[in-house]
Amino acid sequence: MATPRMRPTFECSLPGDADSFYQSLAQALNESGATCRGMAFGGEEKSGAILRRHERDQHFWSPALHLYVRTDEQSRVLVGRFSPSSPVWTGFLALYLTLTCVGICAACYGGAQMILGDTPWAFVGVPIAIALAAFTYGAAFIGQGLGSEDMYELHRFVDRVVEGAARDQVSG
Repeated sequence: MATPRMRPTFECSLPGDADSFYQSLAQALNESGATCRGMAFGGEEKSGAILRRHERDQHFWSPALHLYVRTDEQSRVLVGRFSPSSPVWTGFLALYLTLTCVGICAACYGGAQMILGDTPWAFVGVPIAIALAAFTYGAAFIGQGLGSEDMYELHRFVDRVVEGAARDQVSG
C-alpha cells in the first residue's frame, strides 16, 4: 500500500511525441461523452494540460490533474500530478499564513510578558497554532480520501487517451 502524499503523482511511458498526445487529449476532451473537462496547451518551451471533472460531477474537494511530458534521450514519460482546486489551495495557504502569524504574535506577546515580569500566558498560543497547523495538514489527506474517486476517473481518462495514442501509433 502506498503512503499518502501531499500531491500524488503518477508516471507512464508515452508512445509517440508530446504534440500528438496533446492533440489526442484535446480531441478526447471535446468528445460528447468525455468524463473530464480541461485544456491542453502546447508550445516549444511550455506544454501541458490541466484536467478537472465536469461541473455536474465536481465537489468542493475534487482535485485537478496537471499533466506534462518529460523527454529523456530514449523515451518520453507522461507525468501527472494531482492537486487541490484553486479555491481549496488558496484556503489552505491562507489558513497556514494565519496560523503562522498567530503563533509568532503569541510568542512575541509571551516574550514581552516574560520580560515585564508578568505571567507569560500568551505562550499557550504557540502550541495551539502548531496543533491547528498539524490538523490542517491532516485535513489534506482527508480531502484526498474524499476525492479518490475523482482522482481515479481523471487517471482513467488519461490512461484511455494514452492507450488510444499507442493504438494510433501502431496502426499509423
